[in-house]
Amino acid sequence: MILLPLFLGSALAASNPEAPAPVASPAVAPLSSLASLVHDVPEEVEEGVWHGSVNLGLSKSEGNADIETYALTGKAVRVVDIHRYTLEGLWYYATQNGFRTQRRALFSGKYDQFFSEKTYFWLNALAETNEQAALDLRWTVGAGIGHQFRDDDEWRINGEVGLAYFNEEFDSGFDNDYLAARVAWDIWKRLSDTVVFGHFAEFFPSLEDADDIYGRAETYVEAQLSARMTARLSWIAVYDNTPAIVTDPFTGITGPLKRLDNLYLLNVGWTF
Repeated sequence: MILLPLFLGSALAASNPEAPAPVASPAVAPLSSLASLVHDVPEEVEEGVWHGSVNLGLSKSEGNADIETYALTGKAVRVVDIHRYTLEGLWYYATQNGFRTQRRALFSGKYDQFFSEKTYFWLNALAETNEQAALDLRWTVGAGIGHQFRDDDEWRINGEVGLAYFNEEFDSGFDNDYLAARVAWDIWKRLSDTVVFGHFAEFFPSLEDADDIYGRAETYVEAQLSARMTARLSWIAVYDNTPAIVTDPFTGITGPLKRLDNLYLLNVGWTF
């Protein structure tokens, strides 16, 4: 997230009047550039067909520490005329000495309908669970408007604003729901013929209580290893300004959990 001003500044500088004018984008991203949307999918893509990537990561250690971790992430995009559909998912599981230390999952779906060359309406839904954050279920649905500020082989920069209904259910039985704004951006930058950088973030500040703020972001670098295989290093951050309040079983102290959860993944991926 700290890198956003730097990359936005670079993008705007790259499109100054003295630089060659970028080719105008059609109402929907051209199929030939869909690869940049889903991280180097082959250029021979068909309209109406799902394209994307699946990334798998795992680790295991034995001896003084018996630790196993598993991670699975994926993204798929389908474009039909002025319609764009996007599905994303995350599953993470970890154990230590036979005991589960972390289990979390997230799924989101989004629909975009373009009504001009670069501007579109969007609808989205998100569901998330996180055992270590004492989160039974967090879900939200929303709608708004988005704009593609830049969309070419070097940069993709999108921004979105809208409204969302937000609901959180914690293991303690506490339930919190409210109307929120949604602000999001998505940045993709080609660093070389085989390496790309990406950053996505969305925030949901409550319109009813200033303390209720939720946000998530992913920043990654991905390298193309072959026509279908990639290696991806990513940082996933989830922020909840009003986390669950729990009692520590060892100390007996009751208090809120940490606001920020960070997950660092090194995965091998396959595109389709």
